[in-house]
Amino acid sequence: MTLRHHFQERLEEIRSDVIRMGGDANEMVRLAVESTLNGDLELANRVIAADDRVDDFERAVVNKTVIAVMQESPVAADLRFLVSTLGVVSEIEKVGDDAVKLARRATKLSGQFPPEMRVALLELGEAARRSFNSSIRLFSDYSTELSVEIVRGDKEIDTAYSQARNKVFNLIQQNPEATEHLVRTIEAFHALEHVADHAVAIAVRLRMVYEAEHTQI
Repeated sequence: MTLRHHFQERLEEIRSDVIRMGGDANEMVRLAVESTLNGDLELANRVIAADDRVDDFERAVVNKTVIAVMQESPVAADLRFLVSTLGVVSEIEKVGDDAVKLARRATKLSGQFPPEMRVALLELGEAARRSFNSSIRLFSDYSTELSVEIVRGDKEIDTAYSQARNKVFNLIQQNPEATEHLVRTIEAFHALEHVADHAVAIAVRLRMVYEAEHTQI
């Protein structure tokens, strides 16, 4: 095995780890939404416990990336890939944190999520997860078109979040005695909006990396 082939295997291992880490974080978001809608405390606790695996993934990827830079002294595209990886795994870890925040809201709501907001939460959760999943695909196989699609799509997610928040505010006015639970409902929507923000951050970071690459060619 040549040194170059060995190095490429190390890069592919890092890439695979990041993709699996992203898949774990995305699944955490899905389960957190489900636990919130169904008042499933056991499922919420599973999401909270799963955060350790995402954190372990982040530490492992960072270590592998730093070692690869130090031992291989990569240049050009390989170096840009490794540098961007550090930023991507940081955003993925934050998605895991947002899933945990949502799961914690589920435990505090104790099955009292307002039925009027169920469809909105489900739809926002699906939209946020699609955006995040697209950002992981972007890391695996970059395309300018997909990066632009992720950034533009965030406006629709922001709009959906704002509409849901306003609807909850109206519910608070109608049911002031339920303010505490309804504020937690807003926080649940906010956590999902943040998931989409991290997807955009990944897309913007990767676009900067690839534009820099093309500029130097």
